Amino acid sequence: MQRLSYPSSPLYNRHERDNSAARAHGTTRRPVAHAVRMAFVSIALAGSVAAINAHAQTPEEKAGRAAQAGTTRYDVPAGPLAAALSRFADQADILLSVPGELTAGKTSPGVHGTFDVNGAFNALLNGTELEAVKQADGSYSLRVPRAAGGVVTESALPAVTVVGKKVGDALPVPYAGGQVATGAALGILGDRDYMDTPFSVASYTEKLIRDEQSTSIAELLTTTDPSVRAAIDSSNRYDALTIRGFRVENSEIALNGLYGLVPSYRVGPDPIERVELLKGPGALLNGMMPSGSVGGSVNVLTKRAGDTPLNRVTAEYESDSVFGAHADLARRFGPDNRFGIRVNAARREGDTPIDEQFKRSTALSVGLDYQGERLRVSGDVIYQDDWMRAAARGYTPLAGIELPGAPDPKINLAQDFSYSSSHSLTVMGRAEYDLTSNVTLYGALGMNRFGYDKIEDPGATITNVLGDAISTSRYQQGRSHALSAEAGVRARFKTGPIDHQLVVGGNRLDTTTWFGQSIYGSYATNIYAPVRLAGLGAPLSTSPESKSSDQTLQSVAIADTLSVAQGLVQFTVGVRHQQVESNNFAVSGATTTHYDQGATTPSFALVVRPMDQLSFYANYIEALTPGATPPADAANPNQVFAPFKTKQYELGSKLDLGSFGATLSLFQIEVPSGVVDPVSKVFSLDGQQRNRGVELYGFGEPMHGVRVLGGVTWIDAKLTRTAGNRYDGNHAFGAPSVQANLGAEWDTPFFPGFTVSGRLIYTGETYVSQDNTQHVPSWTRVDLGARYTTPVFGRPVTLRANVTNLFNRYYWQANPTGYLISGMPRTFWLSLSTDF
Repeated sequence: MQRLSYPSSPLYNRHERDNSAARAHGTTRRPVAHAVRMAFVSIALAGSVAAINAHAQTPEEKAGRAAQAGTTRYDVPAGPLAAALSRFADQADILLSVPGELTAGKTSPGVHGTFDVNGAFNALLNGTELEAVKQADGSYSLRVPRAAGGVVTESALPAVTVVGKKVGDALPVPYAGGQVATGAALGILGDRDYMDTPFSVASYTEKLIRDEQSTSIAELLTTTDPSVRAAIDSSNRYDALTIRGFRVENSEIALNGLYGLVPSYRVGPDPIERVELLKGPGALLNGMMPSGSVGGSVNVLTKRAGDTPLNRVTAEYESDSVFGAHADLARRFGPDNRFGIRVNAARREGDTPIDEQFKRSTALSVGLDYQGERLRVSGDVIYQDDWMRAAARGYTPLAGIELPGAPDPKINLAQDFSYSSSHSLTVMGRAEYDLTSNVTLYGALGMNRFGYDKIEDPGATITNVLGDAISTSRYQQGRSHALSAEAGVRARFKTGPIDHQLVVGGNRLDTTTWFGQSIYGSYATNIYAPVRLAGLGAPLSTSPESKSSDQTLQSVAIADTLSVAQGLVQFTVGVRHQQVESNNFAVSGATTTHYDQGATTPSFALVVRPMDQLSFYANYIEALTPGATPPADAANPNQVFAPFKTKQYELGSKLDLGSFGATLSLFQIEVPSGVVDPVSKVFSLDGQQRNRGVELYGFGEPMHGVRVLGGVTWIDAKLTRTAGNRYDGNHAFGAPSVQANLGAEWDTPFFPGFTVSGRLIYTGETYVSQDNTQHVPSWTRVDLGARYTTPVFGRPVTLRANVTNLFNRYYWQANPTGYLISGMPRTFWLSLSTDF
């Protein structure tokens, strides 16, 4: 994986440029004798570091001699030409325009040694029948030499992929295959290369979002990552996830690093450029998650304008008759293209494959940014409005019964007069300023206003194996206001042979909610043959909308990443002081519960990277976490529980072969266990849940035109410290022992521009009760897809077609709150997109 630069953070940008310059002058670990690297594996760490420090020349000495010679030392391994060019452009610190079709199917012998740029290009392109040409602006491009019989002119070159640095491109570049990025944001630690990150992370690209035709962030992660499953299916009004067997609410997804700013129900994909998944607790990195999730966290990054003007329109179709359109427009302007604007607008509506269900959504976003020499500023305004009739809900089995088989996923117990209406408005801004080349100040501020009203049928209680059930109806309305902020300073310095990346930062999230409801009578129904009501009838009880809770999460953290031998060993140590203040209120306004607790929690992380292609990591994180939040279907949906401490231990290794990357990790997480009573519907805590597991995850383009993405997660989730030790040692509910995702794409050589894809999703047997007497069987889902890209009247046009649940399998999904969700029916997705 190539070293990266991040224009959004010049501190790290300069650091990486310094590393590039150092590599160019022979001072990085790459040209350090291979024997020294191998010696590190076989002898003590201290001895190796001492040997490197004793015998290596200083960076200043090497930089001076290399600069005088006008040459650079390169270390680019042999492999696919596109990957080799990307790594070379990084080491040479140049902008390189690569005609995509010219590199297709070609390999490079690599380049090792000291050369000027032209000499390095000659070595790198040896045997490829290509040559490099320097442009007037100092950048480089490739072409077929005329002496070799080439007739391609620069003006007639096919689509160009830009490798290197671009104004306005503040993100890590995509890895081979374009589905996953080479790095991700790590909160206060800033952007990090995938191989230098001491955590299990994945960063999914906009290209993947478009190709998968995802309608939400939760849907994308469920289909692509083996550690993630949807806790609530897309047939519902809102999303929720499980990561490593723990529930993560949709409202806990961070927006550009700040919590509390996304819609509480569903995060639409239209304004999103990247979806970054951090597996395991991330309290040191990002602070406390609003609802106390610890299995992992998600950060979405909004789109920014690139150098090239963008005019993209997309027409969409989803069965049964959901039609939509999406426009994506971007421009940069001003001196050196320093100002950028990107606008996204979308509208979708129609009948879904679920009985009686209709949905409508509207999204509008504007992203602005300024990229100066020392100051960088960005801002977003995001509006989302969703309306759904007859949102499908989950079920709760009565304790002790034999579970019935999963119904046809098209069957909907929701009444046709039920609906859900929600609207969200987010405004946020972020700024960074370089005090010096080694010190950067940063800060961000955002607010969200979310409101809803709905008539719904909460999850019915299944009473027997025949599928008989008891349901009810509720009218609910509410709103939430959130104000989120962070600020800090990052600095780089050296103490002897040790490089430091020090950061001090703090964040705060204030959230206030209002809630009101009317509860109606119960009625009998059946999951295979739903009963349809004429109306709601008279309410049994009514509570007017009133302030229901407020919560303040604030923390201050300090962390330092110490590295030696030019990144051979990197050790991060940090501590965060966290404070949780929360209140529940009665309708009268009286405070019913109050918590105000704080804790100081340490974190440690280590990366050892003996060679470019391999790294090892370990981490330990403690956190003070807000008390678990009951699900929306619970009888106490707005109750606030006391904060608690969590712990995670993790060991892992990462592989980077240039065209294929992989992560292997072992983890353990301990948190309090929550459960919804199937009769009273009251959510409560009972004991502790300990999840241990192993994850194997891979991605990339191992062969030209063949891309893979997926992996497998094994989870051993056990209950401990339950009341009276009654359920100690039992499997935790909603945490399958095995989850696997395997996706692949193939660019057909016999039909240029045509790609076929397939995905297999497997979820193992899952328990749905603490006594382990009830479980749902394993299930396997197969999805297929295809896309075709071709020029039409000189404009690129892409047609995408996907089918979800190809064989229309009936299956149960179980989540950590004890609910059963009917799997998604077979659904077809079509889109036609063009740039003009």
